[in-house]
Amino acid sequence: MKIFHSHPWNVGLEEAKSIQEKLSKFILTKDCFQEIKVIGGVGINFNSSNLAIAITMFDYPALKKLHSFSGIYPLFFPYTPNFFAFSCGEQILSILQRIQLPDLLIFPGKGIAHPRRLGLASHLGVLLNIPAIACSKRAFIRSYPEPEMTKGSFEYIFEKKEKIGIVLRSRDFVKPIFVTPGNRISVKSSLDIVLHCCINFRLPEPLRQAQISARKELF
Repeated sequence: MKIFHSHPWNVGLEEAKSIQEKLSKFILTKDCFQEIKVIGGVGINFNSSNLAIAITMFDYPALKKLHSFSGIYPLFFPYTPNFFAFSCGEQILSILQRIQLPDLLIFPGKGIAHPRRLGLASHLGVLLNIPAIACSKRAFIRSYPEPEMTKGSFEYIFEKKEKIGIVLRSRDFVKPIFVTPGNRISVKSSLDIVLHCCINFRLPEPLRQAQISARKELF
């Protein structure tokens, strides 16, 4: 695994903010890939002292589970809104260093829909220089347009005139999920890939399976 950009992780909030601002300049919100054959989902769970990370690999588009990797680490940087990567980024990279990188990663949390455009998916996507998407059950803005109740319905989320994310109904008559590009992928392709990966559940299967594995690590 090659890391294209690196920085210290054990930093204060002001230095962390400066790192985010510098890395955000490398984000690409267009499709910088030819073919997606393997997708990795990243699951994260933590308590007051420990952090569990799991990464599940699925072939694409068939969505057959290939491998799963996980680990438990001390939590050195307590969870802080908008600085999630500093709690778990180094640990995610430590797992990815042991395996072959997928063609795309789906992260929980945020991507470019972030005060400095550098949520977890953007942060790690830039460091690894690979396509990355963020997908969450939690809204990343206070108010948002509601899509229709049928699976596949969606509404764009804008920052000024720029599309920065999607409110997606991933199943009929369930609460929507929130999708935002991280790096090297467009809003439209982020939508298409996440929706394809939502088979029988609300979340895309690689992310859902990774979250299940991460929970098992701690409990």
